[in-house]
Amino acid sequence: MQPSPPPSNPADASVVSGFVALMTIAGRAQQLLKTRMQDQAVAGLGPLHMHALCLCQQQPGAPQQVLVQALGRDKGQMARLIRDLEDHGLLTRSTDERDRRVWRLYLTPDGEARCAWFTALEAQVAHDLMAHLSPDDSAQLNRVLQSVQGRVDGLATASESSAS
Repeated sequence: MQPSPPPSNPADASVVSGFVALMTIAGRAQQLLKTRMQDQAVAGLGPLHMHALCLCQQQPGAPQQVLVQALGRDKGQMARLIRDLEDHGLLTRSTDERDRRVWRLYLTPDGEARCAWFTALEAQVAHDLMAHLSPDDSAQLNRVLQSVQGRVDGLATASESSAS
């Protein structure tokens, strides 16, 4: 999948404007979540740590590669993030029985509690930001965002393939 050429006419300007708006909204929503985390967060852990932790809860025993793919980060970033979660007693690693090079990730009881706290906090922020939308508007927004996510995934895959 090749990237599109830069905008050359005024109609394309709305695409750029929509992209800028999406990036701005995402950044501000992330900042809102971080701000609300401050009172009860574990020092040094942000939303990305908590998203990774919750992914491990959803897929107990998943290897690190699952986090790399789901969160779009490189192996080094994920290794540091996993180490942070381990250092805070929220996650443990064990070697895979069949392939000793693979680490399996599991939440500790404290990790389970932190994940429940973060999921509730994230749901509250989502409600605060999105509850004013009608069911039709919410469904339409979800369809549009899924389409954009599919495009991002396709471009990322193409970019990774060409870098290899």
